Amino acid sequence: MRVREMLSYLAAALPARTSATARLLALQCALRSTVAGDVTIPAGLIRGMRLPSEPSAFTELEAAGWLRSPTRPTHHAGFSVELLDTAVRMQAPTRADRARAANWILRTCQMSEIRQLGASPRLLALALAVHVPAGRAGPPASVEQQVLARMCGLQAEGLASVLNVLVSVRFLRSWTHGPAPEDLYWELAVHGEPVSDGSGLPA
Repeated sequence: MRVREMLSYLAAALPARTSATARLLALQCALRSTVAGDVTIPAGLIRGMRLPSEPSAFTELEAAGWLRSPTRPTHHAGFSVELLDTAVRMQAPTRADRARAANWILRTCQMSEIRQLGASPRLLALALAVHVPAGRAGPPASVEQQVLARMCGLQAEGLASVLNVLVSVRFLRSWTHGPAPEDLYWELAVHGEPVSDGSGLPA
């Protein structure tokens, strides 16, 4: 499963108001689930993704009817869940491919440029990285700002401030609107690990 495709799927499957933290959690759950929908998220992954220990993100996904579990995520114990979204459980890629994609996301979120940022800029950084053509830094990538905003649970008018944060920490070299104002263009400033062709595998 391409990370980009999973982000697009979750954009459609989750309520528009779903927070970036909940989307990051859903992304890991979707990529780490079995065909039966069982997912175990270890405490180390919660810490590695810098997700808060309080169960607010979990509660969002539970209230949306996307998953259920008798436990709650903590920094000490992790948690197990059952995904209720049958469509996401029936995707074709193998568990090994999904695991590689989930690990790529984890490594990207742990990059020194963005690891201290909040969930929204880290999620946007992921979305930007998987839209880079050919899986390497180079010519500007582009996407409609409404598509990008929906993937990240942001309002289109709120993208600029988060993009500026990613420029300030040198994850992005630059960004701009295209000839059509609804299009965004950007260049990554980073090299290697975070750059992906959207397959979920490191470049």
